Amino acid sequence: MLTVRALSEPQLFGFEKNWAELLSRSDADPLFMSWPWLVSWWEVWGNKLNLQLLLLAVYDRDDQLVALAPLYASRYRTPIGWRLKRLHVIGNAWKLGPTVRTEYVSCICDRQYKEQALEALSVYLKGEAWDELILADATESEVAGWGQTLEHQMSVTCHVRSEAEGIAIDTAGSHDEWLATLGKNTRLKVYNRRSLFEGALGGHRLAWSDHENFLEILNDFHVTRWGKPCFDADAVRFHRLLLARLGDTQKAQLSVLKAGENVVSVLYDIHARNRIYNLQAGFREQFHPKISLGTLHLGYSIEDAFRNVEIDSYDLLAGSGKNTFYKSRFKGQTVRFPTVEYVRSPVLKAAYGARGYLPQGLVSSVNRFFRL
Repeated sequence: MLTVRALSEPQLFGFEKNWAELLSRSDADPLFMSWPWLVSWWEVWGNKLNLQLLLLAVYDRDDQLVALAPLYASRYRTPIGWRLKRLHVIGNAWKLGPTVRTEYVSCICDRQYKEQALEALSVYLKGEAWDELILADATESEVAGWGQTLEHQMSVTCHVRSEAEGIAIDTAGSHDEWLATLGKNTRLKVYNRRSLFEGALGGHRLAWSDHENFLEILNDFHVTRWGKPCFDADAVRFHRLLLARLGDTQKAQLSVLKAGENVVSVLYDIHARNRIYNLQAGFREQFHPKISLGTLHLGYSIEDAFRNVEIDSYDLLAGSGKNTFYKSRFKGQTVRFPTVEYVRSPVLKAAYGARGYLPQGLVSSVNRFFRL
């Protein structure tokens, strides 16, 4: 009943409307699996990393699009000359190079066709030549769904390479009740210090519409705090493309905190469907001994999400802070992002098997040799 077709790069760039319609009928992430995010990623890193597009579209008998697997292939050679082919999902470049991070990775499937579509995609990939498939920062449901279908269709072994954690705050309830769940010190930083900031320090928050200037300010704060910019030149280009492409169901929410006329904090959020994603933040670290600007700024945006009946989650995403996993203090739901490798190559299967019998000191040598 279903047909799988590999689409070309020109088709990818012209697929915005079809992609958006399918995404609206799916449970895939409305930001990270959207056309603006993934096509912008591909435009920046596709050629630079010498990647081969493998965008698989699934159609029903009436030629209606019911699923997309936004994949690409990369090739590498081991030190003794073996050539291997690794498949990835567009948005992450695991072991290839630094790019922006794409989370909640999955296929995009019409809810009515999900099981059949994943089966059809697995059958198609069974007929393709490849050695490994990487689902980086995937949803746990994708690993349980498509991952198990892949294992059923062909002889692959599954290896969980890492697992990251993020925090998503449920904003469907009461803001006051959420504040009451916070620890005393966190509540002070998130909310109670507003009186000092807005009073004696003359602070206020406002929206920011100049994307170019905003990214520059964000990078400047990160250089001061971390010794390097938040976004390198490629990442800046990606975010410029993304912000220019956001559609009707997505909206950038850039905000700044000012003390007098000076910008002291910036927050980069995007609203997609019923969720706010906190992509990045930057602030003046040594601003005031009683105020944590980053936490205070997040407090304003989280309260906005609670007040907006269209929003049911404020997502802090994966990653930790400079010194601690500060996101856990916001009393949200823990979200796990496994990175899973499906190995098809007999050579790589043997390499993985041999690692279990080697002294620990030799395991890293095997990893480097096979680029595991």
